Amino acid sequence: MASDRLAPMALLLLVCTLPARATWISPFISELHYDNAGSDVGEFVAVSGSPGLDLSGWQIVLYNGANGSPYDALPLTGMLGAGNGLAEVHWTAGGMQNGPDAVALISAADAVIDFVAYEGAFVATEGLAAGMTARALPIAEGSATPVGSSLQRVGSLADWTWSTGPASAGVVNVGLVSPSQGRVPIVASWLVWFSGLLGLALATAMGRGRKRGGVMVFTPQRMI
Repeated sequence: MASDRLAPMALLLLVCTLPARATWISPFISELHYDNAGSDVGEFVAVSGSPGLDLSGWQIVLYNGANGSPYDALPLTGMLGAGNGLAEVHWTAGGMQNGPDAVALISAADAVIDFVAYEGAFVATEGLAAGMTARALPIAEGSATPVGSSLQRVGSLADWTWSTGPASAGVVNVGLVSPSQGRVPIVASWLVWFSGLLGLALATAMGRGRKRGGVMVFTPQRMI
């Protein structure tokens, strides 16, 4: 029956049109602080990504730009908290060098997810990022940087835009655009979802009927 073929198609439409707000966002380095006026204080690295992502087993590896080798590693634990498309968590990185150096974000599977250099790009010679070139930040900190400041990624994730400002460790950067803000509006996606649900109901009902003299007749189904 044609209606028997319609039901799976309607179900597929229903599944495919569920609101697209659960897309996974790959974690990335979103904020850091390594240098300021006087003695360096409050050095940290922050990571942003999909809310609820478990970062247990991940690590932040600090690279020395002078020789391309790792000089420290920060094991990560816990989950990214709640957020509207993005969430941020940070880790203290006391003793972070002033550069040119880099920060690598390594997954639990030992994959290099992000590799960010400050005060100049360079190629890693050792560690999991060996042979990779760290992407240089367009801005830097220095001996005149106020205490309590940081470098923060802003704008769309498709861009490479960074700014300086008061540190917001653990809070999504002001001006950082979540990819979810550019997706189909929730109202529109629910309208499409409802259409799929209605199609599924009609196809199921058609599957329970049979024609008599060109008229569709529905018969009750016996419960087992």
